[in-house]
Amino acid sequence: WQSAFAGIGGRRGMEPPTPTGDALDAQDALLVGADPEGVRLLDRSLRGLAASLAAESRPLPTVYAAWMSNGDLHLQLAQPSGKPPSPWQLGQDQTFWMLARADAETYEEADTAAPYPGLVSLGTMDDSRLLLNLESVPGIVSLSGREEDRAAVFASVAAELATSGWSDRMTITLVGFGEDLTALAPSRLRHLDGIEALIETMEAETRQRRGALGAAGHDSVLTGRTGPAQHTRWAPHLVLLAAEPSPEDATTLAELAADASRLGIGYLVGTGSGDLPGAAWEMEITGEGRLLAPLLGLELDAQLLPAAQRRAVVELFTDADPEHGPDGPGTTPPFLVDISEQGRPAVYARLVGPYEIIGLETPDGERSALLHEALALLLLHREGVHPRVLSSALWPRGVTDDVREALLDRLRDWLGTDPDGTPRLRTDDAGRLTLAKSVVSDLDVLRSLYHEATQGKGVDSRAVRGRLLTDALVLVRGPLLADRPEGRYRWLTHEIVDAQLPLLVADTGLALAEFHMEKDRAEKAIEALNAALRTAPSDERLWNELLRATHALDDPERLTSLASDLVTRSGARGLPPRTEALLDELLPAWRDAVAAAG
Repeated sequence: WQSAFAGIGGRRGMEPPTPTGDALDAQDALLVGADPEGVRLLDRSLRGLAASLAAESRPLPTVYAAWMSNGDLHLQLAQPSGKPPSPWQLGQDQTFWMLARADAETYEEADTAAPYPGLVSLGTMDDSRLLLNLESVPGIVSLSGREEDRAAVFASVAAELATSGWSDRMTITLVGFGEDLTALAPSRLRHLDGIEALIETMEAETRQRRGALGAAGHDSVLTGRTGPAQHTRWAPHLVLLAAEPSPEDATTLAELAADASRLGIGYLVGTGSGDLPGAAWEMEITGEGRLLAPLLGLELDAQLLPAAQRRAVVELFTDADPEHGPDGPGTTPPFLVDISEQGRPAVYARLVGPYEIIGLETPDGERSALLHEALALLLLHREGVHPRVLSSALWPRGVTDDVREALLDRLRDWLGTDPDGTPRLRTDDAGRLTLAKSVVSDLDVLRSLYHEATQGKGVDSRAVRGRLLTDALVLVRGPLLADRPEGRYRWLTHEIVDAQLPLLVADTGLALAEFHMEKDRAEKAIEALNAALRTAPSDERLWNELLRATHALDDPERLTSLASDLVTRSGARGLPPRTEALLDELLPAWRDAVAAAG
């Protein structure tokens, strides 16, 4: 992972502390293997190509892979795409575009979105390095081999995607990783507990992206990465599933991945057998560190990050982050709020449901809607938002710098200052706009309550856990920004939070239901599950727990009625296999009973 070391000292302009032990060895290895000039040229070359194509009103071609050889860059296209813009040239055939290093060095910095952020190094062959474009693959990429060898490949891919210098915003979802890699890029990386949670999240996001592409009139994310709105649209979502899925789950993932390449979603999935249903490209990692893909004609010296180096690199990045705490990486979410009475915020925004703001006067004039929208975007990105990204979201067709700066001035005036005189809208060392901790949303509180209930004080106190979970579920009043006006908040259709919120609500409902079932309070558990289902109606886990809680009432008629409702809701697709199996266990004659009721 070529650019990882560049990220260690570049956070908020801070000089990293001197590492020791394994972390020092990891830093030395990164310094020896780093090629910052190569990373810079790759980034400039790809952005320069995107800018040239946009100037000619041409779409970005689909790129399957990139080869870096002796400083020259070769792009392998999915199909012939005509003559490339100068100084690019046709390569060995019509499906290759090539840029010589000497020509790449003439490129200036281009103010354009990264066109191929899903490129990731897999390994080398002779003097050439291969970067696979994970988001362009027409389906799942499978990786077989021994578990420890697969883990080293997955960790390398995750680490490079998290730190690559040729990408902008992206989401990287990790499932089945032994170590928490969040410290490498807290705003990009997230871990999910299991495959069920992954499928729930990706089903929601796949539907969301399909609808957004159709509404925007784009064929694929590549056409959405050019034009005035390119800085906020179509950030990739790359899924790295190190845990081997069951055949049933693999089939579901394959269905989701069928048109994932046009949606900007990529899947790399591990398998012990080498036979994964629905895999479009198959790779194997050997015990000797060779990466094989016979159907693609590849045999590489694989880029690996073994377990010992993995821990050392995480330690190195953790120590380099001036905001890391004594508990180490990954123990707390990126932003938690004080949920005690003393932590009452100065400004409180309700986003989960209809949009409301408490603590600020309603702005006068036509700028009120823009100010509300800008605040919502900043609240959903506590890590900060660059002014250019903010303006592209609010004005998809573009706007002049003076109009943008005028809005930011109004936003600062509206939000005001804290009692110590510090502005509530600030600019960090990287130039990003950030909100003070005194400006809080109900989504921040919801996350904090769930975290405190499951990883904080609620762990050791049952009563505290129940109160926190109950308070969290009360905050859920409907979908995110439910009453947003027509034609505004279009950027929200490209935000991962729309898929994350139902998952968070479902987790909260499940935890509260479990809390009640521990004391045999089935009706209370049912109440919690039904509350969560109003926001996460397609979460199979909620329905299954609802069946168990209803069964605990010892009321076969009520259980049959619920089974009948589930069958009706499932329609032609039928019940999920796990739900069918659960009904067979709880209500063996459910099929006859449902048929009789229908």
